[in-house]
Amino acid sequence: MKKLITLVLVSMLALSLSACATTKGGDKARVKCPACGYEFEVPATPGN
Repeated sequence: MKKLITLVLVSMLALSLSACATTKGGDKARVKCPACGYEFEVPATPGN
């Protein structure tokens, strides 16, 4: 039972992290504000 719970938790973690990854190539990431719904592009790397 402990192995099943661990497997489920690891799977949920992997899915949540893959949802955050950008799938498009390029140097800009598209972000949508959760409060107002406005979409804008930000640099993919910090400091650029």
